[in-house]
Amino acid sequence: MRERGNVGDAAMTDASEPFKALIGQTSRLQRKVKVWAVAALAFALAAPAYAADKLGNFPVDPAQVSVAGISSGAFMANQLHIAHSADIMGAAMIAGGLYGCAVEAVEDDGVRALASQAVGACMKVPFMLDDVATYKDRLEKLAAQGWIDPPANLARAKVYFFTGSSDQVVNSETVKKGKALYDALGVPAANIDFEDQSGPAAKAGHSWVSKDFGGACDANATPFIDNCTYDQAGAELKAIYGEDIKPPATAASGRFVAFDQTEFVPGKAAAANGLLDTGYLYVPKACEPGAAQPCRLQVVLHGCKQSAEELHDVFYTKIGVNEWADSNNILVLYPQAHATTAAELPPNLWADALIYANPEGCWNWWGYSDDRQYLTKKGVQVLAIWKMVQRVEGK
Repeated sequence: MRERGNVGDAAMTDASEPFKALIGQTSRLQRKVKVWAVAALAFALAAPAYAADKLGNFPVDPAQVSVAGISSGAFMANQLHIAHSADIMGAAMIAGGLYGCAVEAVEDDGVRALASQAVGACMKVPFMLDDVATYKDRLEKLAAQGWIDPPANLARAKVYFFTGSSDQVVNSETVKKGKALYDALGVPAANIDFEDQSGPAAKAGHSWVSKDFGGACDANATPFIDNCTYDQAGAELKAIYGEDIKPPATAASGRFVAFDQTEFVPGKAAAANGLLDTGYLYVPKACEPGAAQPCRLQVVLHGCKQSAEELHDVFYTKIGVNEWADSNNILVLYPQAHATTAAELPPNLWADALIYANPEGCWNWWGYSDDRQYLTKKGVQVLAIWKMVQRVEGK
């Protein structure tokens, strides 16, 4: 049995400690998991489903598409950027993001990734990480298979990284190594904005940092949005789209579109693959269908325990991106991850549900749901998000 799966934050919160204990108990608990799975499945089938609208087309400049994310969302933002570097012009990784961090090897049908690597080296024990050359070599092997775009595209990318000195979930050294990998891949130093422990939010905990909302600046707790009087939304957007973008609106005045995410997943098996049924698109007034000028598009990815399933509208209304989007004509796509239970996995994975489930609603950066292509164009979540982007673009 390959060791992959099930780790949580806001990359996997401090639930990582009990998770490691669970890994050691897997064989003893397998029979119980099957019973829980059957009971939970019966409950799930009895629950009413909510069907959102079909995602529509909007005026988008395809040369102005970017992605941003926090924690597990940072790792996914990094994966999406590397996989689609020909079409994504910039990426922001906040409190996470090192491509292939949990990967042990590239194989014929994808990658072998380890949950223990994600919980250990990637989050807590950075001296166990491989050197940058090893991550670069694995990435180039994926490109040689055609599973990701040619890395040469990254030479023109605009990149933002952030880590705070009080982060107790994802060690800052992992974020620094993520930045170093972009260096090694040819991204010019002038194109990388790295806010490390000396910046204006130097003492930040594990969080998307806000100028006026959230917990204490050094907090490592829900909602994983910390008030450090630092406008991280503006910082990442300026790093990607330029310092000359307009100041944010005083209040968001656009509208939210709730859309069906299941149509972007094979067999509409969203839950089994860590995706919520409903995602959200923020539409500034200047970006409505029929607008005279095309808009930019940014994909913004929450961390674990931050989806609408957990926080309702808090993440996608309180991190400050929408106000900047209004004044700079940026559509904002907020895909939503789902906390996958044992019952929602395919029956052949029930016996190993402790390995393959996703109890904290994280984005897939270690191969849960037995997705061996999770960090490539063929990965279920990467592919689903990219199809959402293409739908918004009208492709």
